Amino acid sequence: MPQDSENIAQNEIHKTLSFCDFCTRKVGLSFIDVAPKSLIRKIGVNLWLLLSAIVLFLMSAGEVGYVTNKLMTSSSVEEFVSSLHIVGYDTMSFGKLLTIWYKREVFKHLLKDLEDIWPVSVQDKEAAEIKRERLSALRIGQFWYAFWNILGVWLYNLTPIIVYLYRKIEGKSASLGYIWLLSYPFDKTKPGYHEFAFFFEAYGGVVSVWCMIGSDMLFMTMASHISMLLQILQVKIRRLGTLQTGIGGKLASGEMQDCYSEIVSVVKIHQRLIRYGNDLEDAFSVVNLINVLLSSVNICCVVFNILLDPWMAMSNKFFLGAALTQVGILCWYADEIYTSSSGVGDAVHESGWYNTNIRCRRTLLLLMQRSQKPLYFTALKFRSITMSTYSSILTTSYSYFTLLYTVYRSD
Repeated sequence: MPQDSENIAQNEIHKTLSFCDFCTRKVGLSFIDVAPKSLIRKIGVNLWLLLSAIVLFLMSAGEVGYVTNKLMTSSSVEEFVSSLHIVGYDTMSFGKLLTIWYKREVFKHLLKDLEDIWPVSVQDKEAAEIKRERLSALRIGQFWYAFWNILGVWLYNLTPIIVYLYRKIEGKSASLGYIWLLSYPFDKTKPGYHEFAFFFEAYGGVVSVWCMIGSDMLFMTMASHISMLLQILQVKIRRLGTLQTGIGGKLASGEMQDCYSEIVSVVKIHQRLIRYGNDLEDAFSVVNLINVLLSSVNICCVVFNILLDPWMAMSNKFFLGAALTQVGILCWYADEIYTSSSGVGDAVHESGWYNTNIRCRRTLLLLMQRSQKPLYFTALKFRSITMSTYSSILTTSYSYFTLLYTVYRSD
């Protein structure tokens, strides 16, 4: 690719990752910035990342400690379930932070590879329209996903303050509560410790959201690009064998087209996209497993809390929206890749293969056979992820909720 085209491709790709990079920078990571060269800058970035990881780990540990303590000392279903959805959310956030940190060089390499096959100058109107629509839809999806999560965490952070002010205005006795339900190795009700616990929980919640948004946006952006490139590839495949030549714009009697070089180019792009998709699947496989396992529990528990706690109902409703959006995005973009890769075989069938010579037909047949094994993301190889997975998660959440509510009503 010429240097100018490479720079344009890099700028366009980086622009699609601007939301993601904004979030990951808040926890000390970036996939599009130039690596810091000065020692002081490197130390500062690594310390910021370490601080974010420690805060998130302590948040998760405190929440697990609280839930464990309630399980051992209380028979109340309400008290036990009250913070399970937050435990699940922070556990996913911590897992995603570790994943994007451990795989950071893999992601940078994938972004670099993407520049070589990025459609910079799309002359075909159909392909250009696909690119425009996909990038526009990606920006809208990124915005609304970030909106749900950021608004949700700030509703949680501000709820104790709003409740405190409301009770003061009503003339009732009031004290500043806490944002999350955590166990501490000290008495958090004492002066000084109380304020520390509140601000720690507020900051920890924000860090958790940055990790969640950053990881998910990285996945949805890269998955969207793979799907877009597969759709543009289908347009190129459908054009094969359809160019008419000869007298009057038609093939001479018995003459077959030789578009072997174009077919080889298409096959090479297809192979690169397959490798690209498999590398991305390997990088996110563990995170996808955590998502699939914990999403049903998170949705079940937050719906249960919405019914029981009127003060936190609004915050929990936004949490529910974020949880549904988060797992929905995973399944949606995974399903798009599956559908787009499966469509390569259909594109071969819809091309002008019957106008090509034997060598071209054999090559197209190999391409069609390879497309019979489509790309798909998995939950650590246990199951493929599509929109049917989303339906299964919602069904499982409802089953958990009905069981939990039945137990609660019987107490």
